Amino acid sequence: MAMPGQLMFARRLGPTARLLIWLLIGVACVVIDARYRALDGLRSGFSLLLQPVRQVMRAPSDVATELGGFFTRHRLLQKERDALLAERAGLLVKVNTSRDLARENTELRMLLQLQARPGQRVVHAAQLYQGHDWFAQRITLDQGAGAGLRSGLPVVDAAGLVGQINRVYPASSEVTLVSSPEQLTPVYVERTGQRGLAAGSGRGQMELRYMPAQTDIRAGDRLLTSGIDRIYPAGIPVARVSRVSRSQSSPYLRVECLPLAGVDRARAVLVLIAEPQVRAR
Repeated sequence: MAMPGQLMFARRLGPTARLLIWLLIGVACVVIDARYRALDGLRSGFSLLLQPVRQVMRAPSDVATELGGFFTRHRLLQKERDALLAERAGLLVKVNTSRDLARENTELRMLLQLQARPGQRVVHAAQLYQGHDWFAQRITLDQGAGAGLRSGLPVVDAAGLVGQINRVYPASSEVTLVSSPEQLTPVYVERTGQRGLAAGSGRGQMELRYMPAQTDIRAGDRLLTSGIDRIYPAGIPVARVSRVSRSQSSPYLRVECLPLAGVDRARAVLVLIAEPQVRAR
């Protein structure tokens, strides 16, 4: 039995009717929105609510794009770094080459200023390599018997005495340096004229031997060849005194010296050859 206020023959709407009603409502919303923009506020509200969802859904793509850009920039930076390092290495090579050429030109200019003395001629030579035995203190030149060289000739550079030729080959020669323990060079002190004997002590150093304890000599004095041995011309710079010490147990001073010439560093050198004087009749 129907309850009071309840229709006995009421029926629900069918699916078709409900579909038509919703279609009419949708069309009406579209028309109203297109003509009067009535749903802009609702659309803005839904957009604001869905913004976090869009960000979350877009996050993987953004991360992938950022990672791709990072690795691309990293590769570009690595390439730029490698290019800069290569360019820096090339510039350093050029700078070192320029410095080397400048130093060689300076040595050559100083050698050209050396004038051959009367009765003497010079042979220009260059160092080929350092001797195999470092402790022997020898160098090899690119001139030999073919240029008129012979054993015993003095070798000088722009700064002073380098050494003495001890072996001669057809196209090369071997020079024993003044710093070699095998070399003894008669010298005199430029400031006082005191004569002495300079001997090599190895390791690129020399010492002035047999100088009495009362001798007037001090650090900074320059030693020149005396010429009394008739091997080295007089007046060639040999060494500079670096240290003078006195010993209570010895009557002689201990005088340490440093060679003035390039010794093992010299590239361009001169070999001095004395020519016999022809007397006019």
